[in-house]
Amino acid sequence: MKQPVTYKKILFWMLFYFVLICVILFFVFPIFWIATTSLKQRVDVYTEKPVLLFRATWENYQRVFQLQDFSRYLFNSFIVAGSVTLIIMYFGALAAYALTRWRFAGYNWVSLAIISARMFPPIALLPSFFLFASRLGLVDTRQVLVFAHAIYGLPFIVFMLAGFFRQIPRDLDDAALIDGCSRWQLFNQIMLPSVAPGLAAAAILSFVYSWNEFLFALVLTRASTKTLPVVISEFIGFVQVDWQGLTAMATILIIPSIIITFATQRYLVRGLTAGAVKY
Repeated sequence: MKQPVTYKKILFWMLFYFVLICVILFFVFPIFWIATTSLKQRVDVYTEKPVLLFRATWENYQRVFQLQDFSRYLFNSFIVAGSVTLIIMYFGALAAYALTRWRFAGYNWVSLAIISARMFPPIALLPSFFLFASRLGLVDTRQVLVFAHAIYGLPFIVFMLAGFFRQIPRDLDDAALIDGCSRWQLFNQIMLPSVAPGLAAAAILSFVYSWNEFLFALVLTRASTKTLPVVISEFIGFVQVDWQGLTAMATILIIPSIIITFATQRYLVRGLTAGAVKY
């Protein structure tokens, strides 16, 4: 027998959906405003009152696409983000697997160091990365940017994937070794497929982080290896800000992250929740 709907329940659900809508608007409205501003003409952008009804124009995007070396900057962003994703996924899984399967001298210190490494702000690590790159002549190369992104993003991925490996019973390892698998075969052919949801979540988070990262890219790159976040900052001048070009470039930068997140949200949610165990 169904329970009667009370005024308290109605009030609760009304309040719940009101808060939910407010939270959604809080996160969606900046994206909406950036996208609409990128379609406005200059006169609509610099008015005293916000213009909600305007005649859309694609001129801002045409200016962005006609920038010198825009295709190179886009290519740099994809190459760096893709390389960082592959490196972090594999080596993060290796480290997480080792930490969950073996106890060794200094195990607790290593685990603490991995967790603590994520607490350092990027600006604190930036001087050491720049000195390292300049000594080796690697400034303005994609390799040093991939290295910096991978080093900074790896601790979080190790921490996340460790939860997945902890859920896999050790009996599976023993059975595979008894059947003749080597350690590498065990890891590559059995362990990695078993933590596929975690790898998917790690790949998404790694790609989005590297794709949007600005500070390392600003300092470690020059003209030939710039990424899109650095190019966006160049629309901010000493006298004025080119809001139309800046928002058009920002919209282009946002689109891949949105597409990847929506296309893989099932794996992302499953991956983030399935490994939610104590480290």
